Amino acid sequence: MMLTRKVALGVAAVVAAGVIGTAGVAAATAPATPAPAPAPTASEQAPGDRAEGDKAGKARRHALRARGMHGEWVVKGRDGAPVTLASVRGTVTAVGAASVTVRAEDGYTATYTVNAGTRVRGADIDAISDVEVGARAVVVGVKDGGTLTARRVLVRK
Repeated sequence: MMLTRKVALGVAAVVAAGVIGTAGVAAATAPATPAPAPAPTASEQAPGDRAEGDKAGKARRHALRARGMHGEWVVKGRDGAPVTLASVRGTVTAVGAASVTVRAEDGYTATYTVNAGTRVRGADIDAISDVEVGARAVVVGVKDGGTLTARRVLVRK
């Protein structure tokens, strides 16, 4: 009986080794399953490639921009040279034929020069003369040294 038990255990060990070996060979020879490619970010996608699910991301980005108070950034101009743009969102504290001053919530104040190329838009507003002190506005313009020149003035109700 002792011999039968030893033979049974030996046979079981050989079978187990065969099963484990077969599984190892099968795993080694099976084609590898490629990991799924990461989804491209919004900046890598073409505008037509964006899925419907990106609407939530777009809403979040819009909400983030809507909370912006003021800032500067550099873009490539039409001639390829860098152009510094600046913006401020807040309350109009002074307005004249040649300039507009806006104060952001955090106290930052910027005065922009207004020229013939400045576009002014808003409810019932088509010109800088229509803008009133105390109105909420967003101004975006070009910064050249210490001078800010308004490109767009958007007045909100």
